[in-house]
Amino acid sequence: MESRSTRVQGLVFGGLMAAMTVVFSLVPGLSVLMPIPLVLAYVRYGGRIAVMTATAATLFTMAFTGVVSAILAIPAGILPGLVFGMGFRRKWKPLTIGLAAVLTFFLGFALEYAVTRVVMFDGRDPFVAMLETPAVQNQVEMMAGVMEQTAAMIESGAADGAATAAQQQMAQQYRDVADLLRRDAVGLVWTLLPASLFFAGAFSSWFNYMLCRLILPRFGHPLPPSTSFAEFRLPIWVIWAYALISLAVPLLAGGDMTALPWWGKLLLNVFTPLMFILVLAGLAVAYGWMRRRGLAKGLAVLILAAAFLLLGQLGMQLLVLLAMWDTVFDVRGLGHGLWKRTEETRQREG
Repeated sequence: MESRSTRVQGLVFGGLMAAMTVVFSLVPGLSVLMPIPLVLAYVRYGGRIAVMTATAATLFTMAFTGVVSAILAIPAGILPGLVFGMGFRRKWKPLTIGLAAVLTFFLGFALEYAVTRVVMFDGRDPFVAMLETPAVQNQVEMMAGVMEQTAAMIESGAADGAATAAQQQMAQQYRDVADLLRRDAVGLVWTLLPASLFFAGAFSSWFNYMLCRLILPRFGHPLPPSTSFAEFRLPIWVIWAYALISLAVPLLAGGDMTALPWWGKLLLNVFTPLMFILVLAGLAVAYGWMRRRGLAKGLAVLILAAAFLLLGQLGMQLLVLLAMWDTVFDVRGLGHGLWKRTEETRQREG
């Protein structure tokens, strides 16, 4: 049973954390620290105090800045603080915390979109309203021009002046995107929005996690060490998902992306993040393998950077294949995958 003195301490601490959250929300340069007080309240006194702290912070922010600003502060700091606090208190794995934070980012964007559409644009789509402004239209035209110039450079850079089939296909894809930007920029934004939100949410989650690792130990709440980059690996289901989606991607490539059926848009938005996750995993495999062979960190990073710059798109494809190979066959000998190597084998090879 929780003692009365503990409850009183929790309420006092929650009030202080709510005040800090409000101060951080009012000062632009400190707004990135908004989740930290809520994380501290959750880790130290549990979910009830954290929710009360979040409610008080929202109400006080509403009193100082208005209803709309207070609602927009919820996805910026309130929700991430509660999610990270819950994850740390319940000792979730870093990957689980990150996925929960990305999902929360999606929910926060939905809240921001609804408030912005109703309050600021009288029910109109905010993307339509913004794309109608001359400044944004000029930027769209500039981006379309860059796409067309890139397509021309790909074709002109071909050996003997004759572009290969792959180069012609890539150049045509750039031209298709340029045409879509001019003809249906709003449709293109909505088509690519889920993947864009995923990357933004992943970066936001990583940034908040780094902030927590930096600040929480100073308040007596050390976090468990996260997996090093050299040992980063993927679960086997990611490989199956990528392999199955890759079979359908050639059917979706090129043409009007905005005219795809709903399942095509879904596959396109799932495929892009998965591909970059596999590229990251491939870099981790190569880096971890070199580190296990005794190469210094700086030299391993230099080799990877040079290879990536020299090989370009081929390098990305090789990294994807390397990540898939490691996930199945345990290249680094970390004891994972479908064909795990025995401890004796790993020691002998190490």
